[in-house]
Amino acid sequence: MKSFIKLAIRNVKRNLHSTLLNGVGLTLSVIVLLLIFSLSRGIEEQIVSRSIKFETGALALNFDKTTMSHKNEFGDTLLKKVVSVLKSNPEIGDYSYRICPKKSLLYLENNTQSIHLIGIQEKELPILSNQLKILSGEATFGKKSKGILISNGIADAYHLKIKDECNIMLQTVDGSINLNNFSITGIFRYTSQMNKENVYMNYNEAKSLYNTNLPSRILLNIKDLQQTELLKINLFNQLKHKECLSSKPYQCDGYTISSYTDQVGMAKTLSKFNRYGMLSIATFLILISFIGFWSMQLENIHSRSKEIGTLLSLGFSRLSVKSIFLYESILISLFYFIIGAVIALILIVGINLHEGIYLGDNASFAFGSSIVNPLLNENDLFLTFIMIICYPLLATLISLHTLNKKKIIQLLKRN
Repeated sequence: MKSFIKLAIRNVKRNLHSTLLNGVGLTLSVIVLLLIFSLSRGIEEQIVSRSIKFETGALALNFDKTTMSHKNEFGDTLLKKVVSVLKSNPEIGDYSYRICPKKSLLYLENNTQSIHLIGIQEKELPILSNQLKILSGEATFGKKSKGILISNGIADAYHLKIKDECNIMLQTVDGSINLNNFSITGIFRYTSQMNKENVYMNYNEAKSLYNTNLPSRILLNIKDLQQTELLKINLFNQLKHKECLSSKPYQCDGYTISSYTDQVGMAKTLSKFNRYGMLSIATFLILISFIGFWSMQLENIHSRSKEIGTLLSLGFSRLSVKSIFLYESILISLFYFIIGAVIALILIVGINLHEGIYLGDNASFAFGSSIVNPLLNENDLFLTFIMIICYPLLATLISLHTLNKKKIIQLLKRN
């Protein structure tokens, strides 16, 4: 075996032209495959982590207006019970409170704009900054109770800019109208028509404006999204102390439990489309590169027929000769996989350092962002490694099949 490996190393060095051709093809295959996998994982991360985690949560508890009213003492008791259950459940990664009034208006002197008012906690500011590209100002309204963040769609429509003041009008839980002065501290580029009308503000300020002690929504993020429906059932059973096996949103006394699949089927559909679409592209590239590598191997074996005939005449078995070619294939694959992986990693790091790949505003509806940051993990590297080792080996095995039909005298003849 050692002698075969030595012969393979010698042949790789001696047949430099063929080695370089195969190596270039393998390097490009590694780079393209790793970029495809990393882009797919990056898009998946944006769909799941950004859209689901920030907008809907894996699970959500929505409290009704009656429960949130100051006049309803049951609300405070219910919230304490809910929080106790959430804290004791190991499957729940974290949770956050939101204030989301049903109807709100941005009041600008003689103009009004219907908005989706969302009060978020300060701990969610990093997620908000990742989710939305802040064009000007900063997402620091958590430190400024009267600060709000509006979309550039609203800003452009009403010629608003940073530090402009406006009023927010909404129907509170107990029926009164609140009208307060707010300052615009940031403008973000909306990522889809769905959040163009979103206006974000500090959670405590929104709670005061909405005149309630309770959050209108609690978003839950769990460790494994595959367990969403099961956790929803368990959560309901813990809160209601009775069995429920329905897969629909659970209507309870004062609140509703729903999963992200109940609210945004789009995200789940796009996630599958992204996964299988990228896999199809990768499969197509593998097939194309396999055909190319196969044709190069056929030419390589044909051009080295005299060498093969000489080895056979010296007493090497056909299996031994095939083994030498297979070792050559493995050595070339290993060497150029490392080169391709290093180049791909440099490209991925460089792309992320330059804030990702800008896909255009039209892509934002599908991916939750106009900018995709490629992400790579050990599984992607391992899968690419297996592909780059296996399919050249398969191409070499198929190409070597021609040796079975040729006699030594035929191989020794000049081409």
